[in-house]
Amino acid sequence: MSKIYDDPKYNAAFDRCIDVMTKLMLKYGKQVLEQHQTAAPVSLQKQPDTKQISSFADAA
Repeated sequence: MSKIYDDPKYNAAFDRCIDVMTKLMLKYGKQVLEQHQTAAPVSLQKQPDTKQISSFADAA
């Protein structure tokens, strides 16, 4: 067991959490990556106006 926290209870809980996350990633990781690759691309958000950015710089 690794020592991340000073309290042994917290270390045990942390190790259990890491074990569960590892098992989930091993079990479902490939499926999640495949779904992510086939998902529709996310559109880029509108870029903020340069006037608004310069007004924030002037305020500082």
